[in-house]
Amino acid sequence: MNLAFLPNERIASKNFLFENEYMKKHKLKQVVDVVFGVHDDRAVELGQRIKELGARLTQARSELAAARAFVDEQDVPTVDALTAEQYEGELRELTEQLRALDEAAQAGTTFAGRLRREHQQAAQRARRAAGVVRDCETQLTRMMPLRAQYADDLVKLNMLAEAQRLFDPLSVTTCPACLNRLPAPPSVENGSCSLCSHELPHGDGHLTLGTATAEHPSDEGRLNVAAEIRATKARLKEITAYIEGLDRSLATLKLQAEEAAIDEERAAAAVDEATSPTVTPFLTARDNLQRQREEVLRHLQHAENATKLQAGLEKRAALVERQEAQIVRLREERDRLGDAAQDRDLIVGRISGRYSELLRQWRYPKLSQPLIDTNLVPHVRGDSYREASSGARTLLTLAWQLAVFEVSVETSAAHPGFLMIDSPQKNLGHGGTRDAVIADAIAIDDFYRHLTSWLAEQGAGAQVIIVDNSPPVLVEEYVVVRYSRNEDRPPYGLIDDETTTDDGAHE
Repeated sequence: MNLAFLPNERIASKNFLFENEYMKKHKLKQVVDVVFGVHDDRAVELGQRIKELGARLTQARSELAAARAFVDEQDVPTVDALTAEQYEGELRELTEQLRALDEAAQAGTTFAGRLRREHQQAAQRARRAAGVVRDCETQLTRMMPLRAQYADDLVKLNMLAEAQRLFDPLSVTTCPACLNRLPAPPSVENGSCSLCSHELPHGDGHLTLGTATAEHPSDEGRLNVAAEIRATKARLKEITAYIEGLDRSLATLKLQAEEAAIDEERAAAAVDEATSPTVTPFLTARDNLQRQREEVLRHLQHAENATKLQAGLEKRAALVERQEAQIVRLREERDRLGDAAQDRDLIVGRISGRYSELLRQWRYPKLSQPLIDTNLVPHVRGDSYREASSGARTLLTLAWQLAVFEVSVETSAAHPGFLMIDSPQKNLGHGGTRDAVIADAIAIDDFYRHLTSWLAEQGAGAQVIIVDNSPPVLVEEYVVVRYSRNEDRPPYGLIDDETTTDDGAHE
């Protein structure tokens, strides 16, 4: 619609190309390219892919260079498959020699079987003796605190027995008032206490220091301290005897464990003495083979690492080559599509030429350097249209819109084929707003004369719809409808039932 409709607010506006709205400006430029067929999606896609592949290629080259530098610094030797296979063969041969040597050593020392069995038996006896000693020490460690606990309990029971003798609540022999000895102990007489004559709730004949007890009418519930002391002393004696027995046997057990350890050492020495002359040559030979095997393993590991590094370098180099080939192929495909930029330059040049021609026909004052740049911005006198006066901007925006419209129609571009213009005389004297410099030099007749001529010739089949409050006489025959803006003289306006009251409100 921005190419097919030029409203009043865009004419002479400094925001004619939506400079204040970046996305609308960008979309307008894209629409012009699409209308004239100079926007190639495939070329854009190929360019984007080439750009992405170029970034990947740069990164791949950097990684390849870094990997090569690392390999050079490590001084990794070049290893082929034959060298690695040679190391693996040597490793298998050494492993087989070690196995044969072990079998020979085992066969050469079969005569020491009896000594080995004796050593095993001595070692087993030494382990059992050491275990018995540990068990005995553990028992002593556990029984000592138990004996101390029983001794402490015995002390507490003795203290309880002493307390009962000193503070027996049932043995009242002294009057608590005069502190003289009673002639007879307190008793129950006719259901009352003989000491205070107080009636007792229970006539069971049992008295305590203060109250008659119903729960324990006799001494059965009281602790028998003497029996507990005897039982505690018996248990303490048993524990003490057990501990003394363990302590006496511990020395004997330790001695037996030491003797068993000495027997084991003697049996081991006998095995070594019997087998050393035979085993020593085998051990020496085995050490040599083992050193050779470790050396071969080290070389084999280096060979494998070198192979991996070389494989990594080859993989990175292949990736670089593959990406380079892809970029070359995409560039060739893009070149075969043609250069849409050159086609666009031709279209923009043609639009710019029509723009200049229109300004000359309209007798634009002091016309110089009229052009439309590659961003579709109209210029005159070396400056952008935004630097021109209000009346000049009217002519420049009209020339831009007509130039795009006319070129698109003449080239059968994808334009809708019609153009609507609202108020082409804005700032040129109509409506009270007048740019004197432009209005005095420009005749609106030239604008309509050009349109009439162009529509009759190159623009045949196109349609231009203009809303003008005061069209010139030369286009009188082309006027389709006039609006009176008076309710009494229809048609009032484009919308028949929308009128304006005296206060300016719409009805």
